[in-house]
Amino acid sequence: MLDSATDSSHRFVLSEDAPYLRNLQSLWATDPKLAAAIEATDGQPSYPCEPSRAGQPTMRVQTSDGRDLYLHSRHEPLKEAEQLLGDINLRGTFVFFLHGLGLGYHAELLFERISKEAIVCVMEPDLVLLRTALERRDLSKLIESGRLLFFTTLDKSDLFVRMLNYNGLLILGTASITLAAAANLSAEFHRQIAAWIEQLRSFGQTSLNTLILNGRRTAENITKNIGWYAASPGIERLHNRYKGSPAVIVSAGPSLRKNKHLLPEAVGKAVIIAVQTTLQPLLEMGIEPNFVTSLDYHDICTRFFEKLPPTLHTELVAEPKASDRIFQLHPGPLTVLGNSYADSLLAEITEKKGRLSAGATVAHLAYYLAEHLGCDPIIFVGQDLAFSDGLCYTPGTSYEDVWRPELSEFSTVEMKQWEQIVRDRPILRQIPDQQGRMIYTEERLFTYLQQFERDFGRTKTRIIDATEGGALKRGSTAMPLRTVLNQFCTADLPAIADDHPGLQWQRVGQAVDGLIERRRQASEIEEIARKTLPLLEQVRDHLDDQPKVNRLIAKIDKLRRQMDQLGSCYELIVELTQLTEMQRFENDRKIAAEQSKGMDLQRRQVMRDVANVQGMIDAAGVFQSLMTQVIDRLSAEHGIENVRRKVAA
Repeated sequence: MLDSATDSSHRFVLSEDAPYLRNLQSLWATDPKLAAAIEATDGQPSYPCEPSRAGQPTMRVQTSDGRDLYLHSRHEPLKEAEQLLGDINLRGTFVFFLHGLGLGYHAELLFERISKEAIVCVMEPDLVLLRTALERRDLSKLIESGRLLFFTTLDKSDLFVRMLNYNGLLILGTASITLAAAANLSAEFHRQIAAWIEQLRSFGQTSLNTLILNGRRTAENITKNIGWYAASPGIERLHNRYKGSPAVIVSAGPSLRKNKHLLPEAVGKAVIIAVQTTLQPLLEMGIEPNFVTSLDYHDICTRFFEKLPPTLHTELVAEPKASDRIFQLHPGPLTVLGNSYADSLLAEITEKKGRLSAGATVAHLAYYLAEHLGCDPIIFVGQDLAFSDGLCYTPGTSYEDVWRPELSEFSTVEMKQWEQIVRDRPILRQIPDQQGRMIYTEERLFTYLQQFERDFGRTKTRIIDATEGGALKRGSTAMPLRTVLNQFCTADLPAIADDHPGLQWQRVGQAVDGLIERRRQASEIEEIARKTLPLLEQVRDHLDDQPKVNRLIAKIDKLRRQMDQLGSCYELIVELTQLTEMQRFENDRKIAAEQSKGMDLQRRQVMRDVANVQGMIDAAGVFQSLMTQVIDRLSAEHGIENVRRKVAA
């Protein structure tokens, strides 16, 4: 008897309980794009399926050389799936990459055993194979969970964008499982996507390290810059200011030396956005950029602002985490980007600043600014993201000032740059350049490249890479700068009046009042935490006395309700202890994965809570000291009266 899986003329003669109907219904709800793509294959015959000796079906596919290939064991497909999972730590792993789906036995087995917070990513380019699996087996519960993700095309941007939501889980643990027969059918697809998965893991780890290492410094800098934040205008006034006009983003990559002589032709024809490294070199060329971007928290970046002319009209667009020395040195107009941490510090000020996407570098920030301005196309120059011609930076930037005392006929700038590259040997990797040749980059630059490629994959704006060297950037079009200028930079920019309102220093008094209130709240949080800690320790030590534990928990719940009233200030303090928060996230996931019960679960939870509360006590003390430091400085600089009396009160 024929059925819809073996006779295409009967494809739509399906019973109401057919797996295909349930699976497609679930897929339309969770991934409609894939559901439509699978339905579009209905004119193609499904792959034949045959029963194995154990009774479960296996799928038969014909290879390119005419051989029959069975995707599962012809004897015991379920036992084979068991073996595929092998010695993987299923409870301690939170992201699984399946290379090849087949009929989904290994996917189904995974869902039975892994944490309910783990996700399973299926890498399978054959849509007819996917359709055959959906016709033969009911995978609707897996699909409906939202934890089964399908990747069917070689699209790096799609992979990175979709996995961005799971970065925390990626850090905790991943595993790759290969259904060999299915993977061999599309070997090049799986080879490439496996390489991207490794890059994804690296990207996630680098992002986490940055968060932990820079989290406290970032929070401190934002607090120290709160006066500038309150006084400066926001980015919202610049929205679509140059809609439809080209923007040229000038970075300091080594290839800039090839075409920087053409940049004067872009003046007045394109919005010129300099990263902080290139501001002074551009000024020396007679080019005054429209904007310069800064976000680096380290004081070493002040070298880029030390010799600026007092009449500079270039507008500095900066994140509030940047070094306050930059704000002090820049003589031109200033716009500070909106920031949730700063807004929470100044909770009583109702006017919130506009924001841009968070960027890893000043070049990312310049790109987001160009998008905000409405520019199209956005043109990159000097954005190598790799060591073109054995150089780190284009000659002539302020980086050379550091090496100047060591330079001689035996130690040139080029030699110093190569020495810096060689020192990074452990983190060097090769990637394709614009001509498809292999070029060296390092892990940090590679992470920046991945963020750009993710951004380019999401935008509708035309992106042009006029670097004329460096890394291949997917999602951009490589063109020589001469061609770009001739094609896109021919009309004058629209005449726009200067509407920068200047710095409104009278608002600093409100900022100080906000910091005083945050300091008071932090003191209250510390007091609550100090009362909570001994109660938790008693719970930990008396878990065998449940009546006593219940009385202690009642007291803890009362204190927790008091803490909840201070939630916004609590979140500010947490920013000073990102490592503690990451450890809490990891502990929560592992506790859920281990599925402990009863007293064992209580013990794990209370030990986690003791560590969290102790971390909060320490962080609240640091936060209060920081508030006092900034309150005193702002009051002294701006002559704010009665500040110390308010603090004492």
